[in-house]
Amino acid sequence: MTKPLRALLIFNALILIGVLFATLPQTSHAQTPYTGFLATYFNGRALQGSPILSRVEPVVNWSYDTDGSPAPGIVPPTDFSARWEGWYRMDHSGAWTFTYTSDDGGRVWIDNELVVDMWYDHGPLTRAKTKQFAAGYHLIKVEYYQHVGGMTSQLTITPPGTFPDWMGEYFDNPYLLGEPRYRVNNVDINFNWGTGSPDPRLAPDNFSVRWTRLYNFAAGSYTFTATADDGIRVWVGDTLAIDAWVPQQAKTYNSTLYLNGVTPLRVEYFEQGGDAVVNFYFKAANQPPPPPPTEIWRGAFFNNPNLTPPAVCEQNTPQLVFNWNGTSPGCGIGGQSFSARWDSARNAPVTGFYTVYFTVDDGARIFVDGVLILDAWREQAPTNYSTTVYLNAGPHNWRVEYFQGVGGAQISVAIVPGVVPPPPPPPPPSSDIIVDALGPGWTQGGNGAAWRSSPNGQGGGSLWTYNNAFIQPLYNWGRWYPQLPQARNYEVFVFIPAGVATTNNARYWVYHAGSYDAVAVAQAQYTNLWVSLGTYYFTGQGGENVSLSDVTYECFSCTTIVWDAVKFSPR
Repeated sequence: MTKPLRALLIFNALILIGVLFATLPQTSHAQTPYTGFLATYFNGRALQGSPILSRVEPVVNWSYDTDGSPAPGIVPPTDFSARWEGWYRMDHSGAWTFTYTSDDGGRVWIDNELVVDMWYDHGPLTRAKTKQFAAGYHLIKVEYYQHVGGMTSQLTITPPGTFPDWMGEYFDNPYLLGEPRYRVNNVDINFNWGTGSPDPRLAPDNFSVRWTRLYNFAAGSYTFTATADDGIRVWVGDTLAIDAWVPQQAKTYNSTLYLNGVTPLRVEYFEQGGDAVVNFYFKAANQPPPPPPTEIWRGAFFNNPNLTPPAVCEQNTPQLVFNWNGTSPGCGIGGQSFSARWDSARNAPVTGFYTVYFTVDDGARIFVDGVLILDAWREQAPTNYSTTVYLNAGPHNWRVEYFQGVGGAQISVAIVPGVVPPPPPPPPPSSDIIVDALGPGWTQGGNGAAWRSSPNGQGGGSLWTYNNAFIQPLYNWGRWYPQLPQARNYEVFVFIPAGVATTNNARYWVYHAGSYDAVAVAQAQYTNLWVSLGTYYFTGQGGENVSLSDVTYECFSCTTIVWDAVKFSPR
């Protein structure tokens, strides 16, 4: 199929009537009886600024190679972002499945719960979330950004049902667009419809089918074989194992992968004209599994804080747990103003989420398969961090970069399967001064109706609101005024409780000794942690404070921001 024809047909598919959705204006979460998703497009990848296009779209289903656009002449083919938001009616309760594929970054919320998070550059990746839902309307929000290359943003919602083998979803168009014409359980994928149709509800030409299932693979290599006339593609987990999405005579394709455990399978097929043939099966390849990687950290040390070559020396270590406390790490390097980099190929035993715990003094950052997952590249006292990352079973390339400025020097990294909440923070030393939201020294203002409370946080709770994109009347703010016993340097920490904030741009202002300093904190990256804003000189004469507003310069009302406790530690 030619790209112009494909783009034209995708564009024309937007007129399909979608009766299962109802959207809402972006500034309201009331259930509003519109049809489709409210789609909003922005220049750039940050969902910021004035929208370049807003319209209702019946489905979230876009895919093109490198020269397409969701709206030619309005939305550029690269460097744009989009949000789809709408109310979806689940006509009966049960376990519904949401399947999302994106290229590049994408994320999905259901009733304001983030269920899919792939907000980074990548090729086509698919995630699925199955949850129990009550019958009724549920809020669906999809956010996406396109960097370069191909573009994909596709959301599929599958109702509860009994599909012991393959769930076949049959569409009356060749692009898997809209709601399936019907769903059925298929024991096998082995069909030769000739010039006919799979069902009277479909025309003999220009239809498509998606088959999905879970399969528990014993550890080993498997060969996947697909034959199709016309197009076919096969996903094994997140791997696009076979990609032949073109009109063609019947042709057979093979792919061999090593698997271990429960893995989602997805086969997609389209028929354009002529004969309609599709066959798919897999079998053990009788190949030994690949050897596990050697899980050793290979470290390189530099006699500067910027990782500037050449390295002074290289060392291997089985784990990253160091506390040099201002002394030399060896290699002839002094105890101040140095940097290090560690690389390791580490095996993820199962597919799923992993939690990374991270303590550092001064700065460090962590990459997995070239993607930055945690960034703390700044001078700071010992600070704890944690983040989660979704990994497929098998080897992954990890990199940790570190620099030491002055003072103490330490770093430790631990990678734990699953999403494990960190222990509660230890009580602060008696010399610390803590000002808690709603406690002595706290003041707030703005729109009183917008404030909300959460049971998570220091002192038994915290306050939060949805964000404002820019300063406007009745924006919300809070200030912490400490009673400091003397003039001296204090390190300022803010406490970020678990499960409240989603903003990546909380802008704290520290007013001290007649000066203001601004510090941006990605609150979404922290879970029950004290986060340092830096060390400042305070006169202790009163009026000095730390302030935080709900203005984040992110898209309006699309993130949450939290106010909790602020700690002032003598230094």
